[in-house]
Amino acid sequence: MVVAVRCQGAGTVKVAVRPVHVSFPLECLAGKVSTIYNQVAVSGVNRDGTVSVEAPPAVR
Repeated sequence: MVVAVRCQGAGTVKVAVRPVHVSFPLECLAGKVSTIYNQVAVSGVNRDGTVSVEAPPAVR
């Protein structure tokens, strides 16, 4: 599974993927648009998942 996140603004973004129990923080930078890719090996998953993102107000 690959999760791509694009962000701009200073702060930490928290990304979680359910139901596979994958989560990770990302550091976003002020004045720069960053795209970060995280690849995770998962097996035995045959249903839809949900990605949730939490970010401070300064991050878009």
